[in-house]
Amino acid sequence: MRRLLGSVTLDTSAVVEYLMGTDLGRVIKEYLETLKLEEKVYCSLYSISEIFCVLCRLKEPKYAEEKLNVMLSSRAVEVVNTREMALEAGRLRCERAISIGDCSCIATAKITGSRAVFARKEKELEDEVKKKSFDVEILTLADSV
Repeated sequence: MRRLLGSVTLDTSAVVEYLMGTDLGRVIKEYLETLKLEEKVYCSLYSISEIFCVLCRLKEPKYAEEKLNVMLSSRAVEVVNTREMALEAGRLRCERAISIGDCSCIATAKITGSRAVFARKEKELEDEVKKKSFDVEILTLADSV
């Protein structure tokens, strides 16, 4: 298993894998356990809503809230909630055929100078990369195991 390196922005899919304790989530767990002082972990505010929704549907609202509260109170992940991120996500969504959630992850990575981390390769995202690369490096947990 290759370790994630540098600062990253976690997509909803990557955080859900981590919070559910899956094999892919272990990549995030090991990264957080060995996080270096100069490495930062980001997540967009939009992703927090999506994470809650996914966990709520998989389990229940109380489970989703507890998991998110533990993650957020650890302060390991910095939630980006800026006008700049919102506008950049909107620009990306206008130009690209990917979800607003993916756009918010990529926008957050761009403004923080980090790399965007998704759980798996997503067809829509791959199609867009083939047309024109993004301004940020995009990684997947599936490529790290």
